Amino acid sequence: MNRANCDILKSLAQEPFLNQRELAGRCRYSLGVINRSLRELFQAGYVDEGMDLTDKARKELVRKAPQNAVILAAGYGLRMVPVNREIPKGLLEVEGERLIERLIRQLHEAGIFEIYVVVGFMKESYEYLMDDYGVQLIVNPEYAAKNNLHSLKLAASHLSNTYVLPCDIWCERNPFQARELYSWYMVSDLVDNESMVRVNRKRELIGITAGQGGNAMVGVTYLLEEDAKGVRERLEKLSADPLYDQEFWEAALFQGNRMTVEANVVHASEVVEINTYEQLRELDSHSGQLESDAISVIEQVFGVRNEEIEEIEVLKKGMTNR
Repeated sequence: MNRANCDILKSLAQEPFLNQRELAGRCRYSLGVINRSLRELFQAGYVDEGMDLTDKARKELVRKAPQNAVILAAGYGLRMVPVNREIPKGLLEVEGERLIERLIRQLHEAGIFEIYVVVGFMKESYEYLMDDYGVQLIVNPEYAAKNNLHSLKLAASHLSNTYVLPCDIWCERNPFQARELYSWYMVSDLVDNESMVRVNRKRELIGITAGQGGNAMVGVTYLLEEDAKGVRERLEKLSADPLYDQEFWEAALFQGNRMTVEANVVHASEVVEINTYEQLRELDSHSGQLESDAISVIEQVFGVRNEEIEEIEVLKKGMTNR
């Protein structure tokens, strides 16, 4: 099945068929695509003449359904200064709810309860999740020296019909579903000069050089077993090479200049990655994590309001020399 056929079959599994025009509105495809896909689904034996799912379709939905999730939460979050001195990014509160708890709740709503959280920095802060939500923690002892490619390598044996996601995103709508039929990687329609991919007209994710302006990389991914197998193999190979110590795990999604999975494009307002103090403030100006001793000192010394503080950076070299 192609992507359109998969999307239409999923829609039919969620709501009964009324007519082609109503289905087009639900799936956001043209009437021409809807009519062609329904013919193909009928000919392939996935729907009957009344557009009801057949046993073949139900078995396919069961075979490809999400089984578990891996949340990456080991890193420092250096760009989150000064907040990261007091709390790991996954525990930031937005509208009174911790980021990682919101993600776990959304996974539960989709029927996914087997959840692995890879931790490192302030790992003890996440231990309550085991009792409160039944998650399993995987400790990455090398979180300070290596990037999250090595975090996912530690969870590689669990990758099969799996959601992979960072801990520092806020999703307005639940991005997880009880039904999936193909592997995908989520990007937004926001142009980001730091991105390493762009979506082409075929909805493929093409590798680009930093600075060219690609689609902002959200990091939420779904991996069917057939694609997860290749990712597991590449994680094993890349993690053994010191040249990849500072790589993001998405390097394991590439074969040549293309990602091996489909693009899942969302609007920039639907999913927000919180990398900086300013991004947290824009999303929730009343978040309790916006208050800190460092921010208070800046306000007093420079005579500015909190909302005027921008572009906070880490001094990675000697402060005296700077």
